[in-house]
Amino acid sequence: MRLIEACLRNVRQHKQLQLSFDRHFTLVGGPNEAGKSTVVEALHKGLFLKANATGRGVEELRSRLHGGLPEVDISFEAQGQIWQLRKRFAGATGTCQLSTASGTASGVALSGPAAEERLASLLGVDGAIEGRRIAQLPQRWAHLWVRQGEAGQNLLDGPGNGYDLDRLVQQLQQQGSTQALESGIDRWVGDHIQQQLEQRLTATGKVKAGSDLALAQDQLNSAQLQFSQAQGLQEQLEGAMEELRRIGLRLDQIGNQERPALEQLRQSQRQQEQARQKLEAALNLQKAKTEPLHQELRSIEQVLSEMAGLEQQLNLQAKQQLELQQQLAKSQLELQNQQAQLSPLREQQQRLQTEQQLNQGLQEWGQQQLDLEQLEQEAKQLQQHKDQFGLLQQQAETVKAELTTLPSIDADDVKKLRQKEQQLAQAQARCQAMATAIELLAADLPVELEGQPLAVGSSYQISSAQELLVGEGVRLRISPGGGEATAQAEQQLAKCQGQLQELLQQLAVAGSETAEPLALKRHDLTAQLQRLRLAASAIPWNRLDAQLAELQPRRQRLLAALELHREVPRQLEAGGLLPSGRDALQSWLEAQRDGARLLANQLGQLEHQLKRGQGQWEECLNGQRQLESRLEQLAGSLETLQQRRLHGQQSHGTGEQLQQRRQEKVAELAAQQAELGAKQAELNSLEQQLLGQANNQTAGLEQRSQQLEAEKDFLLTARGQQEQRCLSLSAKDPAAEVEYWQASLERANAEMDRLQLHTKALQRLQGLFHQERSALAEQYSAPLKQAMDRYLEKLGGNPRATSLGFDPKAGFGELQLRQGQQGFAFEQLSGGMREQLAAALRLAMAEVLQPAYDNCLPLVFDDAFTNSDPERLLGLGRMVELGIAAGIQIILLSCNPEDYRSLAKARGSIQIMASQVP
Repeated sequence: MRLIEACLRNVRQHKQLQLSFDRHFTLVGGPNEAGKSTVVEALHKGLFLKANATGRGVEELRSRLHGGLPEVDISFEAQGQIWQLRKRFAGATGTCQLSTASGTASGVALSGPAAEERLASLLGVDGAIEGRRIAQLPQRWAHLWVRQGEAGQNLLDGPGNGYDLDRLVQQLQQQGSTQALESGIDRWVGDHIQQQLEQRLTATGKVKAGSDLALAQDQLNSAQLQFSQAQGLQEQLEGAMEELRRIGLRLDQIGNQERPALEQLRQSQRQQEQARQKLEAALNLQKAKTEPLHQELRSIEQVLSEMAGLEQQLNLQAKQQLELQQQLAKSQLELQNQQAQLSPLREQQQRLQTEQQLNQGLQEWGQQQLDLEQLEQEAKQLQQHKDQFGLLQQQAETVKAELTTLPSIDADDVKKLRQKEQQLAQAQARCQAMATAIELLAADLPVELEGQPLAVGSSYQISSAQELLVGEGVRLRISPGGGEATAQAEQQLAKCQGQLQELLQQLAVAGSETAEPLALKRHDLTAQLQRLRLAASAIPWNRLDAQLAELQPRRQRLLAALELHREVPRQLEAGGLLPSGRDALQSWLEAQRDGARLLANQLGQLEHQLKRGQGQWEECLNGQRQLESRLEQLAGSLETLQQRRLHGQQSHGTGEQLQQRRQEKVAELAAQQAELGAKQAELNSLEQQLLGQANNQTAGLEQRSQQLEAEKDFLLTARGQQEQRCLSLSAKDPAAEVEYWQASLERANAEMDRLQLHTKALQRLQGLFHQERSALAEQYSAPLKQAMDRYLEKLGGNPRATSLGFDPKAGFGELQLRQGQQGFAFEQLSGGMREQLAAALRLAMAEVLQPAYDNCLPLVFDDAFTNSDPERLLGLGRMVELGIAAGIQIILLSCNPEDYRSLAKARGSIQIMASQVP
């Protein structure tokens, strides 16, 4: 793959920039802010970012100085053809076009997803990067695209897809030893060990759930648990029996000793209580004699209180009645004034409502005139739709007829065909790589290969064992390397040839180059037919005739409605106000609506005033009614109070009579209270004497009795529980259970030890296998290290060599620079040395990868050697010359082009960019 030309339009500071790339070396110079890094970024995104991507990746390309959307055109050579790529980054509407230099007549012309897919195939990547995966973009060709500020980073620290690990390994294997890195048996053994370990252990080394090791662990844990439970049950049974014996002893002690003593104390207490009850009955009898006097006195006091309250209420309500009568007279006067204010407002409301009805009739006539004109316009438009739908049907029939003449080939068929062709090419390359080459340089005797004479200077390739005859007495058998892999490669080649031929016959084409234009044409016709159908679907064709028919009744209704307002145009014409034409009618109707809105506003304001006045009048009326109602209530209440006062005097006498009776009852009650106090003192003295003798004894007796009863209930319950527990625990022989589970625990321990020992053996075997695999895998890194060492030799100075590790899963790593016997990790080197070692690594990778990309790859350096001194720059120039000699296309961008001008003049071209700072 080789870059030829590029054109940037509306990309950041570049309005239009044209660049040409030399086959060997291109120097692009210019000061800072000239847009060199923009060129690098635009080329990279043009090759690897989708044209319809959205988000930050596209926004970074947009120009803030020039109008228009960013466009990138790239011309490059790949797979023996010159390709033209054009991408227009416009978000979801972005476009991508890819074609060969011969154009659409005899070459390939693709667009959209098909172009993106073919471009990814030419570049050897999975597919274009979408906008939401912009973070993956820097990993595309990171070994060939050195951005500013990234030259001193270790390329091997990132993921393997950042430096095309799979193709690099394939090329290194072909360039290294002819012996395969790993045999099928080796891989099977490694996978088998890994599978066995994965069945038992997780990735972190923990026991895997569901494995035999986990089951053994579960069985061991279960046996330990059961053994512990059996021991616990045995101990529980012994404890329960001991507790049952202790409960029986305590129950006997309570029933035979403590309960009889407690009963004697309780009998003494009952006798003392009987004496106290007799004293208390005598006291209650004396109190009952004084209770009637208390009740009579309370009744007299209650009647006196009620009569005083009635007098107070009568005085208060009489005062309220006078105040309400004054308020009622004032309210009647105010109600008459408000009624006089409402009359002129109601007359004005009637006048405005009449004007509003006249205006509404004018609006109805005007709107009906407009509706009639609109109906005529709709009829005209429906007829146009009908004519347009007929034209779309004719065009669709033409496209359908053209589609029937094309074979049924789509983009998926072309993709499958390309895949089969690529698989065939890979199988052929593999067979050629495994074949053995024989070249006859000189011979003094006849040389024959399988009976065919060989000419001096001729070269032959063999893929199977063949006999070589030198003269008449020397017979040699030559077998190519690879063993079973060679036969498998030949079987794969035959299989790929058969699958490709079957697919070509099925599609009736000669190859993907023939099928692709047919698929594109079919795709374009299908899209055109879809557009025609979409345009036709926008027309309501199935109801056009019905809609046209529905217009006639509407027209009749409008004409009938206008007939009802036939006097309106005559009145308007008499006043010189009749509008003519749609615009004049619409303006006149708008003026009528404005007048109607003005009338509505005036009427609304007037109604608001009426509503407010009416509300005030109604409020005043309600207040008057409330006053009258309250007056009626007060009158009724006064009458009720007077009747209650009269009834009380008739029933109980006057106030003076009640006061005299009250004084008499108070004197009589005082005499009885004195007699009751004497008897109460005698009773209290006797009760105190009895209580003093039995108080302490009674409290202690009750407390002890409750304690004994509670303890007995508890012990009886506990005895039943312990008896039930003994029966439950002795259902099985605890001793036999302990012996059984002890034996099970010993068996589970033995099985667990066996599986753990087997697992450790597998881990040890896997470690040894990985050591051997790592040692064998170093065959991969040998050609790459040799290439790096050749580039580092060009720097001059002390001899340098590299060391490089390889892991079959993680890829290359552990890059070190060795000087003498001492090794330095990449991170320990100076900034300049890191840039030079990283450049040597990238040049070596590009050199190794070239056979997979038509023996050419572009390597881009954007101000990559800013930390290198002038002496080292000369060595870097020699490194670049070595890369050019190896066939690498190098593009170097620098703000100091003078450092590389001599190299550009000798081996390539130079382009100087002017400053783009506004």
